Amino acid sequence: MDLQIIRTRHPPDPTLGQLAELLRKSGREVAVEDIRRRFELLPPSDRLFLAMDGEILIGYAHLRVTHDFVEEATVELVSIVVAPKDRRKGVGRRLMTAAETWALRAGRARLRLRADVSSSEALAFFAALGFTQTNTSQEYERDLEITRRAEAPTQPQ
Repeated sequence: MDLQIIRTRHPPDPTLGQLAELLRKSGREVAVEDIRRRFELLPPSDRLFLAMDGEILIGYAHLRVTHDFVEEATVELVSIVVAPKDRRKGVGRRLMTAAETWALRAGRARLRLRADVSSSEALAFFAALGFTQTNTSQEYERDLEITRRAEAPTQPQ
């Protein structure tokens, strides 16, 4: 494997199709046009680290700098994906090392991520890298398109 980690804000066009394919293999259907449009909407401080084996995309990590009034600026790992055939070969570790190095050089206070508790493989990976669980919160989501169609936003009691 000729692994290179490339930091970018916008991946080159040829990589977008590979990114869509990588996401499909991890269970997310997304069109190249949607990826292109969503990249244009990302905050300027977001970064994407691409794991390339020659010209082939085999993984990525998406980072975002978050700011709030409670804590110092934090780098959040929005997502990390490695192609199933390339897992357990050090690709994820190299992506995480690149993410941490970037966060340190940018003077950020911490690197935070969220992991699906049903993915024991992901939890073991992050623990092996020295991450510690900091809370047990659950994530909730409301589909606003359904709310928009129903014209029934959440009402205060």
